[in-house]
Amino acid sequence: MPFADFLHHRTVRAAWRTAMRGWFGRRGQRRVHGWRLVTRLRVFLTMQSGGRAARIARPAEARLWVDGTEAFARLAKLIRKAQHTIIVQMFIWKDDATGRAVAADLLAAADRGVKVYITKDRTGDVFELHRDFLTTSKEKGFWGRFWSHRNITIAYTNDNNHAKVYGFDGEVLLITGMNIADAYRTGIRDYMVELRGARFFDRFLTGGELPAGDGSVRLVLNTPLRKEIRPCLDALLAGARKSIVIENPYLADRSLLALLVRRSHEGVRVTLIVPRKTDVHANANRLFLRRLMREGNRAQLRVFLHPDFLHGKLILVDRAAVFVGSANLYTESIDSMGEANVLIEGRNRRAVRKARKVLRQKLRAAAFVKDPPRISLLQRWLAWLRL
Repeated sequence: MPFADFLHHRTVRAAWRTAMRGWFGRRGQRRVHGWRLVTRLRVFLTMQSGGRAARIARPAEARLWVDGTEAFARLAKLIRKAQHTIIVQMFIWKDDATGRAVAADLLAAADRGVKVYITKDRTGDVFELHRDFLTTSKEKGFWGRFWSHRNITIAYTNDNNHAKVYGFDGEVLLITGMNIADAYRTGIRDYMVELRGARFFDRFLTGGELPAGDGSVRLVLNTPLRKEIRPCLDALLAGARKSIVIENPYLADRSLLALLVRRSHEGVRVTLIVPRKTDVHANANRLFLRRLMREGNRAQLRVFLHPDFLHGKLILVDRAAVFVGSANLYTESIDSMGEANVLIEGRNRRAVRKARKVLRQKLRAAAFVKDPPRISLLQRWLAWLRL
């Protein structure tokens, strides 16, 4: 990205807003606002569906969509098919071709009477640079109609919520690591999970108060009141009998490192697929891999560097369980940030089979790392800064 983009007036404003959020955010008022939005949505859905008793439970189904071409095509289709309600929780939403295309689809849905509820987290503003979403609220024309539409409600929150979620008509959820931006549609590689069933929609809407799922498919959330990612992750990795495969672009958690080291010494094959280059975090990844390879059982460890920018956060255990969503593998993401992941269990489930196939393809394209990466004193300091 050109250096001039970092000095653009919209970039400076976005960075300043993010800094102010960190210093002066008012969490209590944010939580009240969020619960009011939840209450309005629940009442609206009950009215639309004729009451809770009228909602027909469907068998749990999880589908895995791979990379932006599949994911954004599926998103557009579901927006076009929506009948009464769409919800969006987003971290980064850029004012580029993809950002405007998604907004145009939502605007078209609103024009035909669909209620659209958007929650955009301010933390992501700093990554939007000169194409930040909030500045579009001051524009006329297309964006002006989008922000002022009577069927579109936009809540700009300060919850440090990294989750990316779409919901449709109380029955369908899309859980993804993809932000709304050109790079995620055409370049950065990631995943999206589609869940069907009212219980998943309701669980997300209530911040995890309802049960997690039917046992084989679970929606796992980090919310202001619940932190479920760490316990689920630890249980999944600790329960592995034969193999653990991890694809993730951001590695830094010490507890995770210790767990993977221990599992390798217990005879579990541990495989990591990491992008060769990332937007940030390269030195933190390097330090994590160095410690893993030096402390773990090398006979049970395999580390691969992939040439593409992998943004996916996927874990495959014993070829039969997939944990995928928005959570990165550094401490803040696992323990404190808002996140949404899905645990899918069952060797023969369609999503698990597809995950195995995609991981095989990525392993064939990646380079095997024979020795622990070297790291200088400067790189260690940069790793501490997560750079």
